[in-house]
Amino acid sequence: MTTPIIQNITRALWSNTGPKLSSLKGEESFIYEYLPPDLEQLSHAEIQEKFNALENDLLTSDFSPWAKIYAIGGEFFVNSASQPKLGEAIVSLYDLGIENFLKENTWDQVEFYEDYLTICGTFLRILSVKRPPPTLMETSLHTHANFVLCFKRHTAAHARRLLDFRRRIHFSGLFKAIRDINGENAYKEAESTLEGLAQGDTALFDVELFFILKGKTKEDLDEETFTFLDSMKGLDASVQIESRALPYFFQTLVPGVAPSFKRKLLIPSHYLTGLIPYSHDHLMPGQNTGLTFKARSKADLKFDLFSPVAHNYNALITGSSGQGKSMLANRILKFELERGTRALCLDLGNSFRKNALFGEGLIFSERFNPLQYRNPRYLKEFVMAVLEEKLPKKEEGRLYEAITWILKTGVYSFEKFLSLLETEFPGISHYFAEIREYFSDGVHVGDCFIYCNLDNYPDNIKAPLVIFLIECFKNMPGRKVFIFDECWNLLSKNADYIAECFRTFRKHDASAVAISQNLDDFSETQLGRVIIQNTYFKFFFKQNLKPSEFVSEHLANQVASVLSKKGKYSEFVVSSENICKPARYYASALEYELFTSDKQDLNRFDHYMNESGKFLPYKDAMINYTKIKHPNWSQP
Repeated sequence: MTTPIIQNITRALWSNTGPKLSSLKGEESFIYEYLPPDLEQLSHAEIQEKFNALENDLLTSDFSPWAKIYAIGGEFFVNSASQPKLGEAIVSLYDLGIENFLKENTWDQVEFYEDYLTICGTFLRILSVKRPPPTLMETSLHTHANFVLCFKRHTAAHARRLLDFRRRIHFSGLFKAIRDINGENAYKEAESTLEGLAQGDTALFDVELFFILKGKTKEDLDEETFTFLDSMKGLDASVQIESRALPYFFQTLVPGVAPSFKRKLLIPSHYLTGLIPYSHDHLMPGQNTGLTFKARSKADLKFDLFSPVAHNYNALITGSSGQGKSMLANRILKFELERGTRALCLDLGNSFRKNALFGEGLIFSERFNPLQYRNPRYLKEFVMAVLEEKLPKKEEGRLYEAITWILKTGVYSFEKFLSLLETEFPGISHYFAEIREYFSDGVHVGDCFIYCNLDNYPDNIKAPLVIFLIECFKNMPGRKVFIFDECWNLLSKNADYIAECFRTFRKHDASAVAISQNLDDFSETQLGRVIIQNTYFKFFFKQNLKPSEFVSEHLANQVASVLSKKGKYSEFVVSSENICKPARYYASALEYELFTSDKQDLNRFDHYMNESGKFLPYKDAMINYTKIKHPNWSQP
């Protein structure tokens, strides 16, 4: 490493009393943290409204004599003399120490070199903007690197003088024999801005913008710089690496110290709104715990199925085959089990079997006792699920009365139950003839995690079995989650009962996670519509959605934009009353092996289990297989 040019720039640049900062020149200011809205969740018209509100505050709020905005590590701060108003962003006083500016514990070990500096072994480079991008994707610049945006507003009179001078400079270009397109555009822009100034709907600002790049080593910093410069070139922006003036500009970027405006640009208010970081990825503001997804920007998104803001804890996962529905449902299941939530999983196609064995779930017995639960409403639905056709309302009532009477006799044998029911409904026992072998008089013992694979049962027992398992689930103590894997066609005769369960699960501290294919097809059935209406959270994977009573045009467009990448991540839209956010789930190596339903992956694992894994407990075998297949994976 070369010898530092300057050492030990210290905190003598400013002093602080509580949250107030005072520079050596006597300027007093404060640091505020602000949380902007998540623009990715909004329609184009809604985004425009947010920026109109932001620009209005830039025109009317007091930012004198200057303001600085810091975008550091995905967090946003304002340094100004008074609390600013930034549209609909939540602004609050920040007094946790200004060392958070660069996320370092001390500024006592700053060393400057030719075109970079170090702070406590971290390498940094400061680049100033000479020409910003001609067009801006709203608030996108902060996604390229940390930056400091300094600005101060000109009075209307001073702004008009500046623009008039600029207009005169470019006016002569209009009469050149060869057209000066840039000069014409500058002239027209000045004319338009002058009109805005006269009407009070625009303002002019002196702006300077510095990017801060970081690396663990000098080589990392150089690589980061090369990538950054390439991205700026793609935006048609021009930046310069600060070198001789590096110590000077570093000091002016310190919170509490006035900006230099030596690199100033004259910027109208509508363009400044695009420079200000004004979008923050979130699913549930203030949620710091829960299941972690990723935004497209790679920012963490926290999700809690049992969030107190939810009207119910139910969720619907829908999308075309192969997009990652079962991967997501498996992740939700594993996360809930790890935090002590009880679970019951109703599987089709072995999508959850490995997760169940790994989590030491109880594999449901082939035989069960429907009379284990003495609820006449449940038993009525159980019987109806076996019948060929749905009963008229009057007959449903008579069936309910008969079951209530039979239960009062103290019967615990289902065979005896059927014989007594036969006296009220002659011939009804014949519907149970082929499925009698699946009934027992024993009592099913509950567990923290119950797994049932419907593929192990014939079609005529599946519907009543689901009804039994719902009752089993309702009788589990504590918080619980029920995974339904695409079995809705079995329950058409019990639509009202299933709907009531979905509506009342929250009272039992319970969540139902329903999985289905295309939402449009699902919404055409009575049961499907009820489930849609009674699931607060919805996860939409790639599918063809049409705007409807359940799907806004904005949501349909969001879903059309998602795309999962096999082996990398599953992408989906999380939707609720207040959420419409694309998100990604990146599976760890262990999670991928647990959750994958890819035939080739399954064959490889089965081969391992037949050869070596059979000698180990299942959980140890899965971990060992993952280590073999993914040598770089380390068990958390």
